[in-house]
Amino acid sequence: MSVPAPRTETAPPPPDRPAAEGRPARGLVAGAATALLVAVVFGWAQGLAGPGGHELGYWALAIGLLVGAALGKAGGRAPALAPLGTLLALLGVLLAQLLAAATHMNEATSDAMGHPPGVLATLVHHFGAVVDYWRHEMLGRNDIAFYTVAAAEGYLVAKRVAE
Repeated sequence: MSVPAPRTETAPPPPDRPAAEGRPARGLVAGAATALLVAVVFGWAQGLAGPGGHELGYWALAIGLLVGAALGKAGGRAPALAPLGTLLALLGVLLAQLLAAATHMNEATSDAMGHPPGVLATLVHHFGAVVDYWRHEMLGRNDIAFYTVAAAEGYLVAKRVAE
């Protein structure tokens, strides 16, 4: 006669967790760092190209895409990150254009020794002049469309990457 094996109780498997839980602080830091980095790179490149080399549409699309991807990837499913993608993308495009204006103004000015003062010094010490140059020489009628594209990309990409 055979004795049946003792029955052992096993715990039910844990419920599936979503692939990306919300990490809003991490997403915010990643999005802000990405906005700053791409604004510096694109602003410097646009500033070296000069006022005739406006490629704001491409810069805006790239900034919105990269900021949204960083927010969504690092932040996961945090519902507040998609609207923050809009704000960070807009700030990234604005900072890129201001840095481009400062870079271009820096190339056109020099100190008593003949050396340009530096882009950061131009931006900080002559911020009003940089904004005036940006408004009068760089900002065009179609730029509102490019800012809208950047905002939409930041929102949509952050939302899609987090899913």
